[in-house]
Amino acid sequence: MKKTGMIVFLLMAALWVQAQGSITGTLLDTQTKKGLYLATVTVYKAADTSIITYRLSATDGAFKVPGLPLNTPLRLIATFTGYKVLRKDFTLTSGALNLDTLWMAPDSTSLDEVLVVAERPPMAVRKDTIEFNAAAFKTLPNALVEDLLKKLPGVQVDRDGNITVNGKPVNRITVDGKAFFGDDPKMATRNLPSNVIDKVQVTDDKEELLRRGDDNLNNVGKVINLTFKKGVKKGMFGKAYAGGGTEGTYEAGAIANIFRDTLQVSALGYTNNLNRAGFSFSELMQTGGMQRNSDVNSNRSVSIWRNASGGTGIRINNINFGGITEYGGISTSSGLGLNINHSPNSKQSIFGQYFYGNVKVDVKNDGYTEYNNGDTLLKRTEDEKAKVLINAHNIGLGAKLRPDSVTNIQAGINYMTGNTVDDRYTLAQSTHSVLGSLSDGRIDLDRDNISRNYRHYINYNRLSRTRKGRRFTINHQLIWQLRDNAATTHSLIQYRYPQLKDSLFDQLRHEKVPTLNASINGNYSEPLVKNLSARVDARYEYEYLTNTIETYNLDGSGGFTRLNNDLSNRFERRSNSLSTAMGLEYKYKKLTVTPRVRYQSQRFTNRLVSMPEDVVQRLNTFLPELGIVLGKLNIDYRKEVILPDYRYLIPVFDNTNPYVINNGNPNLLPAIRHSLQVNMYTYDPKLSLNVWGWARAAKVKNDVIQNILLQDNGTQIIMPVNANGGKSISGNGGINKQNKFSQRFTMNSNIGFYYEYNENFFSYNNELSKQYRNNTNLWAGIGLNWNDVFEWNNNVNYGGQRVRNSNTALFQSYRVSNYEISSEQILRWPKHIILENNVAFIQNSAIVDPSLRRFVRWNAALNITMLKNEAGVLRLGVYDILRKMNNTDVVLSQNMLRYSRGNVLGNYYMATFTYNIRPTGAKKKVGGQSLLLF
Repeated sequence: MKKTGMIVFLLMAALWVQAQGSITGTLLDTQTKKGLYLATVTVYKAADTSIITYRLSATDGAFKVPGLPLNTPLRLIATFTGYKVLRKDFTLTSGALNLDTLWMAPDSTSLDEVLVVAERPPMAVRKDTIEFNAAAFKTLPNALVEDLLKKLPGVQVDRDGNITVNGKPVNRITVDGKAFFGDDPKMATRNLPSNVIDKVQVTDDKEELLRRGDDNLNNVGKVINLTFKKGVKKGMFGKAYAGGGTEGTYEAGAIANIFRDTLQVSALGYTNNLNRAGFSFSELMQTGGMQRNSDVNSNRSVSIWRNASGGTGIRINNINFGGITEYGGISTSSGLGLNINHSPNSKQSIFGQYFYGNVKVDVKNDGYTEYNNGDTLLKRTEDEKAKVLINAHNIGLGAKLRPDSVTNIQAGINYMTGNTVDDRYTLAQSTHSVLGSLSDGRIDLDRDNISRNYRHYINYNRLSRTRKGRRFTINHQLIWQLRDNAATTHSLIQYRYPQLKDSLFDQLRHEKVPTLNASINGNYSEPLVKNLSARVDARYEYEYLTNTIETYNLDGSGGFTRLNNDLSNRFERRSNSLSTAMGLEYKYKKLTVTPRVRYQSQRFTNRLVSMPEDVVQRLNTFLPELGIVLGKLNIDYRKEVILPDYRYLIPVFDNTNPYVINNGNPNLLPAIRHSLQVNMYTYDPKLSLNVWGWARAAKVKNDVIQNILLQDNGTQIIMPVNANGGKSISGNGGINKQNKFSQRFTMNSNIGFYYEYNENFFSYNNELSKQYRNNTNLWAGIGLNWNDVFEWNNNVNYGGQRVRNSNTALFQSYRVSNYEISSEQILRWPKHIILENNVAFIQNSAIVDPSLRRFVRWNAALNITMLKNEAGVLRLGVYDILRKMNNTDVVLSQNMLRYSRGNVLGNYYMATFTYNIRPTGAKKKVGGQSLLLF
């Protein structure tokens, strides 16, 4: 029945589209007689100048505007920067009209000076800036900027709120040319109402270009500037919400934004037990200016979780800021945030921000881990329960200065602190397919982890006033981190093989790891002759790391005071790294070739208390690099030296988990990696077609692998070792297409893939095997929108994974697949009513239990808008209507398969009321045209 309804709907839409007419023509320059590329051709109703549709001209100036009504007086307006506005009235009496050649005359007068407000085109291209007229894109009464952006051609907004324009990520959003909430895109798109926006301007991120020290626009993201309507220069806006539901669920929060010309103050708070983080990932990144410097990004440890029930979670530098965690379970999150941003003029911007996050997690997991070895199988089942408490603070200060037109200075400081208390117990049982039961017991593990992170950065960029292409950039950063962990283990395990015995184990393991990393780097570019320039850069980096491990056993009085010297040690690593590179950059039309040679001198000193002398390593390496740019195509090759993680170097047994014991190897060598990367993107504004893709290939020498030794009683000892032969190939690509059949009916479609191939050795009981891993992901989606009254979005996602081992006599292969088919419908009718329905079918073939292998996730909601200007919204939602939600996970690695199932936030009903505070200076009329059903 659903298929029949969809076919009927598409046939009716096709017949309706055929009933419309179209016009064609060519725009030429009156002086050069050449075509005008990316001119905007807009068609209005002549009677009331309401927009019907628009198109952009092709490279030869040709254009075609479909979806026009017949027997209706219409007006064509063609606009192009630097040219007089062209107006032409016409009426279509048949299906098509050819306007032949239309001549446009150059004129230095601004378009805004000769256009009345009603005739402003929906879209205009002005040199390197794309400008959208917000009033031409209809939005709903309570719509936010994010809803407006979704309607703009070439703009993609995913379900997490990440924005891309023509395939490039949006790095930041400014408001009237000034930073807003640390330039965080989501803070602007998800909190600013769309009805106060006049224009949306998109341009390349010139600040990122300056930081990189090159002029390759293919490698930089985009910046969106939002301009307010007249009168919206002072005021307060925001929202407050509160809700409660069955099963004890609740949510509440508020955000208030106050701006007075140059001063912007934002405050927010939230609490919920719905597995949701209160802040987005980019909000946290912007807190301390971490997104402003690529060097800082490269030293950041970030983890983001998402589960089938819709929960999300974020961890940065071992500090969790809300939502679900790596522990799984059900999370209760609370937090507060404050942002102050002062921009007295376009040359100065100062900001300060503070965030606090609190997370309480209730974890219930059960599952098993299998290790295959020839005709035998080792299986360990676990039933785990845990209570986790996390507190995190983050404070940041920063400034942007522009002393003159050629100098840019950015500086920032950030401090992040967090504490995680983890109290858990696990019932475990180990069995062997031949020997039978090996052991069973209970493990109590209490962890108290403290994390501290301090960092600051300074970026200085200067261009030459007299010579184009000459530039100088210098960057400095300092990072100090502390990881202070205490783990108390109490376990009672009964071993049945190789002999029957009970093992009572009590231990306190304290690990303290302070790390200091400081670096300074600069680059200088100098044009030599036409099409040829030279670039020189240098970098110095210093690192000092200590790792102190103290393990204590119980004394006679029940305290942990007896130091276990065999499980204690102190490790220090001091490294100095200096690299310099020289290269040439040759440009010819759309081709740029940049060969470079980098010389890297490194000295590492590793010191262990238990060893008689230091281990000193010196590396002096020439590292070639090559960059090629051909239009939108980028090709990069480089050779790199990668240090092993310090945790792999410490020769101290970590037996916190008695079943899996880790030990370090101080003799590990640095890895040598050769990598090749290709990426491209292209966007055709005439067809609203975006094509993008990238591919990477790498080969590694001295790769770090894990050598696993299985003991007779079923426990495992793992030690990292070096191995050659590591290879990887990965690729990602997609196509996004927008079909605008008319001003009321649009269709968006996308298709894409991700493929990854890895080839690595692993060792199990001293048996070496090469593993071949294939990971494939495919997705496709189609969305229909009719006049914003009805939206129908459908998506299909498929994931397949195959693991094959060269030593087939000992290690078996795995093949698993999963897919999700989802459909979302939104109906905004009648007035004040918005209906939402979301159904997804999910399957994972790796799950043995058929009742858990596949399930349907069904959520629905009714939204009722109310109060003046529809400022209030009452949402009545029901989640997991069929009560089928489950949280299962399957991991494949080497000769291991791990399956786990955790507790999940299942079926519940919730009512939430949201009140939106409108800016006092905004007009009460909602932007865009009214919605009409017929």
